[in-house]
Amino acid sequence: MDVTELFELIPFARELGIELTGATDGHAAGYIELDDWHSSNPRGMVAHGGVAYSLADTVGGAAAVSANDSITPTIDMRMDYLAPATGEELHAEADVVRNGNSVATVDVVVTDGEGTHIAEARGVYKTGGGEEDTPWTKGVDRSDTGHSRSE
Repeated sequence: MDVTELFELIPFARELGIELTGATDGHAAGYIELDDWHSSNPRGMVAHGGVAYSLADTVGGAAAVSANDSITPTIDMRMDYLAPATGEELHAEADVVRNGNSVATVDVVVTDGEGTHIAEARGVYKTGGGEEDTPWTKGVDRSDTGHSRSE
């Protein structure tokens, strides 16, 4: 299973409406169409900061997975909010800027549908340090590339 298919299985991302459009070689992209329930303002659309953060973390994680061919849980993420998200959608692009034996560092840029720079994030993802079963690897077929769920 490829990274895009793997991320379609994440219940939280599905519930929010996050769509991953691609993830290969340490780069990933995705978007979310905004709806009223994503807003932090009862009188109009201003996307809650958690929506942009969730999009950045999901797309950043996909970039890390694509670079490592394995599950890469988030260790840390820092986000700078640069403008309110008032449009109909948010887009994110992520690139692995350092891929080490134990952690990957990923930069993420979040824009709205018109290209306005909404936020920038830097995420750190776990890339190694043990082969034991973890809550993140439950149900993952490790004989494959780390992306297939066992039946």
